[in-house]
Amino acid sequence: MVGLIHTILFNMIESLAGPERILAVKHRAGVPEDKQFHIDEAYADDEWRRLLAAACETLNVTQEQAEEVYADAFCKDALKRWPTWFQMSKTAREFLERQPRIHNGFATAVQDPTARKAITDKFRLDKLEDSLVVHYCSPNQLCGLYKALARWIINYYGETASIEESHCLKRGDDECEIRLRWV
Repeated sequence: MVGLIHTILFNMIESLAGPERILAVKHRAGVPEDKQFHIDEAYADDEWRRLLAAACETLNVTQEQAEEVYADAFCKDALKRWPTWFQMSKTAREFLERQPRIHNGFATAVQDPTARKAITDKFRLDKLEDSLVVHYCSPNQLCGLYKALARWIINYYGETASIEESHCLKRGDDECEIRLRWV
């Protein structure tokens, strides 16, 4: 997990509950209070899972609620940080077709080959005439976050699409399979 994800989580916590809550989250997650996360470095997935769980506890929200708020924070940050991503796509489908390449682009800064492969192996995409099928596999089991991000992108482009998950790591499947079908 690249540190950008952590940075956005901490920014989200600060905007919702104040800067002191970041320290509470780090404490609950067993992360040193002075630890800094750099957006271009990879960090352990289990540390991310502890931080997300601690954020949910601290903010008194479910993981699904946190993923929705996080998706909004992430997409708004991305819109400011990388406006070209949004400008080069005329539709949500075009953007979401690019998403695995965007995601994997973060791995280029990671020096450790094993950590880089862990990032690039999370997503695979099948392009069908009326839909996209996303294959997601990660120990973080953030399929809910992917769906929240996809909903944000679909709404941003003013489109309507259904999102269905036929397979899910949380149900014991080998991967999550998420179908985005445009109406």
